[in-house]
Amino acid sequence: MKTVIGLPVDGRPVVRAQVQQLVALAEAFQLRCPEIAELGDFRIPADREHLAQWLVQQREHAAGWVLSLDMLVYGGLIPSRFIDDDEAGLRERLSLLRKLKRPGVPLTAFAATMRISNNCVAEEEKPYWNPYGADLWAWSFHTDRHALTGDGDSLTRAEAAAMRVPPHIRDDYRATRTRNFAINLAALDFVEQGVIDRLVLPQDDTAEYGFNIAERRALQAEVARRGLTDRVLIYPGADEVMHTLSAWVVGKLRGDAPLRINVLPTDAAHWERLVPLYEDRPLPLSLAAQLQAVGAVQAGDDAELLLLVHSQGHSQGDWAMRKLLPQRVGVDADAWTAVTSAPAVAVADDAHANGGDPAFVAELAAHLPLTSLAGYAGWNTSSNRIGSLLAQLVLAHGRWTAIDNQAVVALRLAEDLQWQARLRQRLRDRIDEPALPSAELEQQAQALVLDEANIWLATMGFTQRIRRAWLPWRRTFEIGLEVA
Repeated sequence: MKTVIGLPVDGRPVVRAQVQQLVALAEAFQLRCPEIAELGDFRIPADREHLAQWLVQQREHAAGWVLSLDMLVYGGLIPSRFIDDDEAGLRERLSLLRKLKRPGVPLTAFAATMRISNNCVAEEEKPYWNPYGADLWAWSFHTDRHALTGDGDSLTRAEAAAMRVPPHIRDDYRATRTRNFAINLAALDFVEQGVIDRLVLPQDDTAEYGFNIAERRALQAEVARRGLTDRVLIYPGADEVMHTLSAWVVGKLRGDAPLRINVLPTDAAHWERLVPLYEDRPLPLSLAAQLQAVGAVQAGDDAELLLLVHSQGHSQGDWAMRKLLPQRVGVDADAWTAVTSAPAVAVADDAHANGGDPAFVAELAAHLPLTSLAGYAGWNTSSNRIGSLLAQLVLAHGRWTAIDNQAVVALRLAEDLQWQARLRQRLRDRIDEPALPSAELEQQAQALVLDEANIWLATMGFTQRIRRAWLPWRRTFEIGLEVA
């Protein structure tokens, strides 16, 4: 048994336990992570000194490393947006990587470009995000748009948004971004010195323009200047990078050839122009980045698997934000023909953000049993779902029909399709979530999932059932499911 040592961005099941489940699909491999209680709790940062000691203790056991620099340096992805440590102290924490590196043991790492959310919800941000979040976003977006396009309207809108935000808040926000950007730049030094073998700098919840996009361009230019383009990847995403880097490390240790995948869109007429929500580029470009991240390639007649990428029209719906799918154009007939003749089929369900497409999955089930799928994903953002799905396909290569892989498919359908797209909305409609005690909220969520999602799994022919459901962050946006 080879042990990959992982440091996730936090303790949520989707970035820790579920990645461990995927790595176990590879057989003879395990992903060892700190316990959930050691990874902080939502806004509460992890004990970074303790984690540093834990990592040093794992050095002799590590066949490979997958490390969140946001957890190592800031104590978690969410704390990275508001923790007030100075840059010098954060750089010192980053230096631990030199102690962990051993010859011949791949060390991979990832650190998000700090997001800028387009709302006034301060739950995951500094307190001043309520009420200034939307104005901070507009200031960021239109400042960068004007810089690139010279558009006068964007200049006017940027200046107006900035005037609505007190100067000390603008200064604090820019200072936090500057500090975090400096840490990401410092990570490039470790790649250049051979300490980090593969570095991913994902763009967390982004748009076409913004301070974060300007940082991305600067990082890309620096990567090119240093000649690191084969070792540093920059693309939209965040929560899925633990999955993709784990798949890359296992593939490297096994000596795998790249997985050959035939990519087929369900809406070929529109998908090339579809820019998914919370991302900055058309869907095919995000897909290409995720293929590179896991070490897979697009193929034709010699493909080992068909990846059906489901989208509809020019834009996505969003279940969490109650945004309806603007356009439903149906599924190309040749997609259904290909599904019935492919050696194996996986589905990236990308018509909506934050959940799958029940209408599409019902139609899919009429063409082949869902229990035969090699993989399915429809959670959160486009890159989250595509990256995690590709990681599953790489890690379970040769074992897509195995019962433990089918259990992952059942989990993803239960979480992404049943919870995110259906049951979460139903629960939110009947409760006042902020006013409900967390224990009662979790009880209602669990009752709903254990009842309805399990009935649906049985109807679809799955032998697996949800044994337990919980709300790891005491809110309905994410859920933990134990499926067996």
